[in-house]
Amino acid sequence: MFSSLEKFPLKTILIFLIAILSMNLTYFQHSKVLLNNQQKEKINLVTSTISTELDKQSEVEATYDEMLGHELRTASIAIQKSLHPDFNHVTNEQLVELAQQLNIGGLTLFERRGNEFIGVRSSDPKEIGANSKTWGIVYTAQLQLADRKTVDVGTGLSMENFWSGPIDTASTDETNIRKWGEYYDGTTNYIINPYLNVSSSLEHYREKVGVDVSIHELLDSNKGNLLEIGVLNPEKIFDKGPTPNNREKWYSERLILNGSYTYRDQAEESKLKEALEKKSTVFYNVMINGTNVLKSFTPIETSNLKYKRDDLNKVVMVATDYTQIEKTLQQQFREVFFFMSIVTLLVCTVIIILFSATRKKNEGAVKTVQDVYLDNINSIVQSIKEQRHDIINHITTISWMIKLKKYESLQDYIDPLIQEAKMMDYKIKAVEINIPALSGIIQAKLAQAEVHNIDMQVDFKNMENLRLTTIKTTDLVRILSNLIDNAFDAANELPITERKVTLEGVVQANQLIIKVHNSCNPVSPDIQSRIFESGFSTKTRKNNKGLGLHIIKQLIERYKGSIDFTMQEASVTFSIVIPLKHEK
Repeated sequence: MFSSLEKFPLKTILIFLIAILSMNLTYFQHSKVLLNNQQKEKINLVTSTISTELDKQSEVEATYDEMLGHELRTASIAIQKSLHPDFNHVTNEQLVELAQQLNIGGLTLFERRGNEFIGVRSSDPKEIGANSKTWGIVYTAQLQLADRKTVDVGTGLSMENFWSGPIDTASTDETNIRKWGEYYDGTTNYIINPYLNVSSSLEHYREKVGVDVSIHELLDSNKGNLLEIGVLNPEKIFDKGPTPNNREKWYSERLILNGSYTYRDQAEESKLKEALEKKSTVFYNVMINGTNVLKSFTPIETSNLKYKRDDLNKVVMVATDYTQIEKTLQQQFREVFFFMSIVTLLVCTVIIILFSATRKKNEGAVKTVQDVYLDNINSIVQSIKEQRHDIINHITTISWMIKLKKYESLQDYIDPLIQEAKMMDYKIKAVEINIPALSGIIQAKLAQAEVHNIDMQVDFKNMENLRLTTIKTTDLVRILSNLIDNAFDAANELPITERKVTLEGVVQANQLIIKVHNSCNPVSPDIQSRIFESGFSTKTRKNNKGLGLHIIKQLIERYKGSIDFTMQEASVTFSIVIPLKHEK
């Protein structure tokens, strides 16, 4: 039992299992990468859609912004012509009436007091006394206008004696989003500041068209996968401190420009900074409220983001549910594991079957070789017995001749025996080949030839270059043994004086060439044509155990070799050519 386990190909199965496991792990990892890439590709597609919508929205907003700017300039000129150049002669009631006539949201007159601008008259009481010094670029624009310079603050609409600021939250009324204009031509002691209320129009626009509509449609069509989409103002993530006059509530200062952003995490600032530095999408996984979320930040270049302190681009944030990928991977892993188990079981079964079949085949081959050796050993034993009997007879004869003092006759009797012994020794030395099995079989056949009174000559050359594998050695023994036995059978049909068998072997041109020549009775052409046919034999012995020339030919051809024969009147020669492997 234990010897069988030692022979069992456990290493082969283990190597196979490791190979299968490695391939499946590689396949699983490849699938994971593929699914991740597919998910990222979906995110990129979503981001691309939002980017396109942002471009469209930017164009629409720029056109809308410019149109409102021109409208405010026209209103400013009309206001300047309608009012006294000294605000002291202007009343708030006049401004209310004028705003209604011009169909604008309202207007305020700002007086310059040193480096400050104070609201001195307004259609809105909340604006009276307002100081614009904390209003950022609005204050800068007023300074430039008061100094009779062309306004250059990096944003808004700049025209002669006029500048229109971006749409933003009113500092005096955070419930209103307005569009302002600033007008000063040097003929008045105040700056005219008309404005339009745009909250309702912006809300209407966002409900019907624009980025928010696209975000809503994308989320609806990708439920269960897309969690959230938001267009962000990145400076609000980086700016953690308070802003002047509570400006974090201003329209231009908002963090979320479009969509929503509730999936917040501690790594967002560093990841957003990385995306802005690389100017490309950054992906990362994070656990948020027990959900594995795959988030991305993608910088988008647009021209309508107001108050860009550090020239930062808008950023599109996409959050997706990574648990869907995990479920897919788990399912795939179960399928791969099941497949691997089935394949492993099948392959192990095949290996066991092949192992058993190969072992039986090898055992059969070994048994066949053993049978050949046993036959030849029996022949050797029989030969030794006969030679022992002959030696006893020779010794008895020599003993009597010595007693009778027939010395001359004794010498004549001994000389042939010595010559015969020398000849046998020469034949044995002639077959000293570096492959013991081959050398042994030939010496056994020499002994058999001696028993059957067959004159067997052996001539092997260049055999030191002979290199064979184990299976080739056993097959060569079988081939050679059967050919020599066939030669003996044919020679035995002749008188003793005519029984001749010659065995020649040589290694040349990386080939083993063997020739078996024997004397025989004439062979008819019919027998010659059928000599390699399956099942054909000229032997009449019932206990014939030879392979047959057909099987011998198949065995030789298995090694890409060839066998042929030439027939003469009273002899036949079989020639074998077997190619040898090159030694490295």
